[in-house]
Amino acid sequence: MKMKMIESKVKKCDYCSGKGYFQLVLGGSETCPCCGGTGKKNL
Repeated sequence: MKMKMIESKVKKCDYCSGKGYFQLVLGGSETCPCCGGTGKKNL
């Protein structure tokens, strides 16, 4: 019996779209302050 990943319980961070970081305009990236780089929504 295979177990399926339940994606509905893990919500993406609204600010970084689940990436965990922001792409900066001048180059490079910065960790998302909302989710702390996890890409998951903090409740």
